[in-house]
Amino acid sequence: MYHSLENICLFSSLSKEQLKKLHQISTIKQFKEGNILFYEGEEPGYLYFLLEGLVKLYRYDTKNTITILDYYYTQALIGEAASLQRTPYQTTAECDTDSTILMVEYEEFAKHFLCDPDVAIQLIMQLVKKVKALMNNRVPQTSMQKIAQLIHENSELFTKIKKYKIASILNMAPETFSRNLKKLKKEGIIAYTSTTFEVLDAKKLCTLYDTCKTLR
Repeated sequence: MYHSLENICLFSSLSKEQLKKLHQISTIKQFKEGNILFYEGEEPGYLYFLLEGLVKLYRYDTKNTITILDYYYTQALIGEAASLQRTPYQTTAECDTDSTILMVEYEEFAKHFLCDPDVAIQLIMQLVKKVKALMNNRVPQTSMQKIAQLIHENSELFTKIKKYKIASILNMAPETFSRNLKKLKKEGIIAYTSTTFEVLDAKKLCTLYDTCKTLR
């Protein structure tokens, strides 16, 4: 588990002693597709960090219909706002694929780690990242812009999750997703097979959507 903890940006600044303590209050658990991490209205007890897989957040409306609010994929904190505010979860979190989750006992984490400036800053950055993503989602984008942005931000997702799941993340029809992906391949911007995915022209990829300011 130490290797997993060290490779999470939130914990990358921790000393060996801190990692040892974190190890004592953490567990890595395998969840099957359809397993629930937490329910709406439930009191938080853990920090959940998604290591592998896809998790969706949803809420039931007055007609008992599910409204999907967001998807999280590899290397993401889930539901941390409720823990930080010490309030019940406002959504239900369900694994949309088989997933690997790091679970950290929140009360112990708060006691021993939130006083560390580096950890606190990384936690703030995670929240800022989510706010920026929410703001970007409010800006109208074409299907191609959405796909290009996701490729730029997390191209590994395209080898780990089925294409129809990625289409769901982007809230578009699988046919639309497939058509745009084939267009990117035809134009020499990306290359892919059933098991591989590669960005061939990152600069041209970035010109396809407005929110990308720098290459990384």
